[in-house]
Amino acid sequence: MRARIDAGWRSGVMALVAAASLAFVGCDGDEGFDLPPFGEDAGPLPMGDGGMPDEDGGVPGEDGGTPGADAGPGFCADVDCGPGRCDEALDRCVCDAGYEWDAAMATCVADACGGPCDAGSVCNPDTGSCEAPGCTPDRTVGDFTFCFETQDDGYDVVVRYDGAGTLDLAASTIRLNGADVDLASSFDAATQTFALRAAGLEPSKYSYLFRMRTEGGADVRPLFIPMWIGEGIRYADFTWNDSIVYQIFTDRFLNGDPSNDLDNSVGSLAEVDDVRSQWQGGDFAGITQKIRDGYFEDMGINTLWISSPILNSHNSQPGVDPADTRRFSSYHSYHPIATGHTHLDDYGYPNPIEPAFGTPEELHELVNEAHRRGIRIMPDFVANHVQREANIYARHPEWFFEYNQCHDRWDVARIGCWFTRDMPDFHFGANPAAVEAVVDHALWMIQEFNFDAFRADALKHMDDVFVRALKQAIVEEIETTVDDHSMALEPTVFYMVGESLGGWARYHVREDMVQGQVDEAYYQHVRDALLTFSRSVRDLANFAIGNDRAYLTEQPTMGGAGGYAGAIMGNFFGNHDQWRALTEAGGISNPDAYRRLRLAQTMLMTSPYNVPMLYQGDDIGTEGEQDPDNRRMMRFDGLSAEERASLEHVQELGRLREESVALRRGTREHVLVEDWFWVFSVSHAGETVYVAINRDADKSWSPPAGYTDALGNCSGGTVPVLSSCVFVRE
Repeated sequence: MRARIDAGWRSGVMALVAAASLAFVGCDGDEGFDLPPFGEDAGPLPMGDGGMPDEDGGVPGEDGGTPGADAGPGFCADVDCGPGRCDEALDRCVCDAGYEWDAAMATCVADACGGPCDAGSVCNPDTGSCEAPGCTPDRTVGDFTFCFETQDDGYDVVVRYDGAGTLDLAASTIRLNGADVDLASSFDAATQTFALRAAGLEPSKYSYLFRMRTEGGADVRPLFIPMWIGEGIRYADFTWNDSIVYQIFTDRFLNGDPSNDLDNSVGSLAEVDDVRSQWQGGDFAGITQKIRDGYFEDMGINTLWISSPILNSHNSQPGVDPADTRRFSSYHSYHPIATGHTHLDDYGYPNPIEPAFGTPEELHELVNEAHRRGIRIMPDFVANHVQREANIYARHPEWFFEYNQCHDRWDVARIGCWFTRDMPDFHFGANPAAVEAVVDHALWMIQEFNFDAFRADALKHMDDVFVRALKQAIVEEIETTVDDHSMALEPTVFYMVGESLGGWARYHVREDMVQGQVDEAYYQHVRDALLTFSRSVRDLANFAIGNDRAYLTEQPTMGGAGGYAGAIMGNFFGNHDQWRALTEAGGISNPDAYRRLRLAQTMLMTSPYNVPMLYQGDDIGTEGEQDPDNRRMMRFDGLSAEERASLEHVQELGRLREESVALRRGTREHVLVEDWFWVFSVSHAGETVYVAINRDADKSWSPPAGYTDALGNCSGGTVPVLSSCVFVRE
């Protein structure tokens, strides 16, 4: 590996995108402007003399307003903007030059920052005077030294270039929230320093990405500066204990744009004769539509796990079992071909994003819409292998193992085996250049699309050298605004949750690898105790108490050791690799199946400390056996009474978890444990919640005085058969 890896990764920071109206303060009196749609390459933005967009710079969306804005009709009829015009969609006035929007007064008022500030200084909007920014550069990342200081509705950022040569701004690209910005007026050439200030911002994620070149033509390692603005656990007060994840299988979620659908009858895709294994049309537009509809917020969801957005093969694929003669498509996004793409080397893929899911601009839009609502985006990251068509395989076949079958040999051949004959496996251990290429690709993904986390696919099949290099690069180039990288307790920590099934979950949970893994043992216990009824509730209870914090201490495992103080695992009772929860519970032919599903929903959303991960369809109750049957298209309309009841149940549970610090960060203790009935408490910071899960006949149990069941299932001291209750203070 090149020296820069041995010495530590040089700085790079992800392009962070937030769809919100931006109000930048730089003492100027120029006309305001509207930012282009996020992610759209609209060229340099017009800037005021102070180097920042004016206060009335908004983000146009549908009908000229902010995408997804909650403006109601009639707003403008009740507002006198004064020197400006009213924008119904933005729910605010767009003010004339020299004026700014005052939300409290609901009108345009004189802008205290009415004249230009010299480069390197910023305007104080309270006094109208030019002054030094609010921080002094103290963080070194590669060739840059920078600082940042955030407020509830703004920030100061100062960036100084300390590298060789002189920056060539005309040849460089600087992005804020996915859109190019021209910061020439904020640049002090003598000190090679940018001084930036923004105020009056809506809660969201705001990030700068500096992709710079010198006058000598040298590329400078990118600098990325992510910041969350706004109060509350969805924004600047977020820790990864607060995450509530909803897993989206992008192709099977919602078809928001039929024009990007693949034709399953074209070419070798016609060989895929099982419709369940064909492309179905789900896309970024469908996810964005449900974000705007509030579907996820209604469940308290603040993190979306989406399929890998990277371009996949559009040909038919063989099965994992070499004896299987069926053909499959790559709808699941686990057959990548654009691996290796970065802004400096596209590996022959000018557009590396899966077109069946949408365009890069639509992916930016999805991320921006999510961030405005305090929802983080966690794509699948597929690094173990590529599909045979990938240009990186053609260019560097020496970076890959020779064919070695995985089927029936998942453990004995875990490092180096091919999942299918068309999926070459990276030989990271012998090829430092391959590690560097794929890690740089990961950094590009995060920086370009403002991602917040990775679900790391097939972690147990990759050499440890890759996992450690990825973690080191993320710490040094992505978590640039994080103080303590060992814990996932700051809003810009980049969370990685791995997939290492078959007893390998603990192995990679280390400070130098990943913070968490999908917890297979949790899945097995919840499935058996609450869905199939093949295990007692007592067994589940005794497992859960210890498991909540089982990974916070190092323990021997698989010839190594895993677990550390910053671990946060991923709890689940179903995902795209398991039989559907409702099917495990007996399916729709079992009159109790939905009630069993709702027991599992309660267990998931009331298990503290770790991250609940709810698979699409398990919010309503969808059937399905092994894949592809467990990857049916999501349904939103025509729900049965039981499906609606299950959706309403998990919506209430998710909102309870979002509102309860005890459920998110607390400690669980037994209150009452029987073979088929369990009551536990979860406590944190003076708050206690009681949870009852009953697989038995009606049981008698009452919480302390002053508590009531938020689910509405329990009253009068009775916990009904096959029901659960969450008791909170009235």
